[in-house]
Amino acid sequence: MYHILRKRILALIVSLCLSISLFGCSFTTKPEKQQSQFDDFMNNLFVQEVQSDSLSLNYSLAEPENFGIHQTEATFGEYSISRMKEDRVVSENHLNHLLSFDYSLLTKDQQLTYDIVKTYLETDLSLSEFNYYYECLGPTTGIQAQLPILLAEYSFYEKEDIDEYLRLLPLIYDYFASIIQYEREKSEQGLFMSDAVAKRIIAQCEAFITDPKNNFLITYFDEKISGYKNLTKKEATAYRRANAKIVLTYVVPAYEMLADALEKLMGTGTNAAGLYYYPEGQAYYECLSRSKTGSDKSMEEIINILETAIGDGIVDITALTLSDKNIIDKYLEFNSFPLTNPEEILQDLKMDITTDFPKAKTVNCEIKYVPESLANYVSPAMYLVPPLDSYQNNDIYINGNDEKTLSMIYTTVAHEGYPGHMYQCVYFRSQNPAPIRSIMNFMGYDEGWATYVEMCSYRFAGIDDNLADFLRANNIVILCMYARADIGIHYQGWTKKSVMKYIMNFIGDSTIAELIYNTLLEEPAIYLPYAVGYLEMQELRDKAENALGDKFIAKDFHQFILDIGPAQFEIIDNYMDSWVDHSLK
Repeated sequence: MYHILRKRILALIVSLCLSISLFGCSFTTKPEKQQSQFDDFMNNLFVQEVQSDSLSLNYSLAEPENFGIHQTEATFGEYSISRMKEDRVVSENHLNHLLSFDYSLLTKDQQLTYDIVKTYLETDLSLSEFNYYYECLGPTTGIQAQLPILLAEYSFYEKEDIDEYLRLLPLIYDYFASIIQYEREKSEQGLFMSDAVAKRIIAQCEAFITDPKNNFLITYFDEKISGYKNLTKKEATAYRRANAKIVLTYVVPAYEMLADALEKLMGTGTNAAGLYYYPEGQAYYECLSRSKTGSDKSMEEIINILETAIGDGIVDITALTLSDKNIIDKYLEFNSFPLTNPEEILQDLKMDITTDFPKAKTVNCEIKYVPESLANYVSPAMYLVPPLDSYQNNDIYINGNDEKTLSMIYTTVAHEGYPGHMYQCVYFRSQNPAPIRSIMNFMGYDEGWATYVEMCSYRFAGIDDNLADFLRANNIVILCMYARADIGIHYQGWTKKSVMKYIMNFIGDSTIAELIYNTLLEEPAIYLPYAVGYLEMQELRDKAENALGDKFIAKDFHQFILDIGPAQFEIIDNYMDSWVDHSLK
């Protein structure tokens, strides 16, 4: 899954409120001039966003000077309610400015960008009404969990980047201090996390700093410096010493401070159940769902498509059981895919997808493994999004390199690599889209595509076809069950007893069922981008197949989805109508 810690793009832009006057509010009716002004506006949004904090800039651009960005101050940005309120005003200004363009005078590509940014801003503004409901900490997707990987993979293109990194690293202490203040304010509002979640995050912080002198951010930095060719031995030694000192002086104490602050706040949470039981929790969850899925469906409609998918999956499993009397034995005996080496899997998938997907671009991809100190708190795998001007170099992290993990890694590599995240990201960026589109966060599209192709990959894995279909159907049922239970907990107020009973209908192990319940409780909507995104992708395919009939070609459909790129599903659906009409001619 995408585990780049992309803050919401327009929640970071502050200085743009000072630059609006550069464009004015009146436009010429000449198409060429208006199109140029629109491009200027979008490029300005992009530049201001990527330089709003050092991580965003480093992860977004390898050569920022080509975009007019030069020396910037090292910063993690600011995390506070006052900043969130300022951001809301700025977002309102952006939306008003966007609406002042004459849509009919824009090019087709600009109209697509306009549609996407307009809907994005409207969703962002809806979500900003619930500032104290947002939770930046979390056992899996929280800032404290993602930051070590993001810092470790901070790119050193030039020597100056190492200097910038060492200026940035000490700022983590003050950044965590601002998050702690935010959590204190949440506590005062009666919206602090439950003790169970706080304990999980505290344990995670403690695990990360258990052995300070051998901290991941020290050992990994040393490895990177050893491989950096443009340093003398003296410079390399100085950098290693400086980094170790900073980690021990600022980073380790920052995690200690966070753990201590959360421990002191324990007991102030007023709700150990779902968001539903907060005053505005249900409304917040609805906005959160729309933001994370990119779907314009109501919660009732989402519930319906999830339950329908579960029912269809059970029908498929039943049909396979009736048609293949050995299928259950095959399933119970299945303990490994034929390929277990991630590098070999990537190459195998790259060849297998050529029939149904556009040709993959040639890129470098390094497989890395999650450090042991983070292993219990991050996802099974993650793809790190490369800078948009250096998308040829990619990294995939896998959580665990033991035999058991790698035996079942095939479809996970498909999700993260080919034809999943890496393939989609590289394809889109190679089309040279408007820069703003490469930094907007569309989890529904991203995870929907990656889950959709993951389900396709069972047929690429070299196992029995019936077993592949059985595994696929089973995983769709389980994924949709997670999402349905998530909605039950946070939107409908299901009690723990009700949730456990529901999960036990699918999984007969009460220990696993409770683990699932706790995961859903800890991070609301965590599975919605995967399940709803997947179902939206499949719905688009079903619509295209029904409309085109014999003229439907899977490769052409996939190319349409890839060409339009990350966007809200309602927009993709609207554009697909024109694509279908063109395909019928």
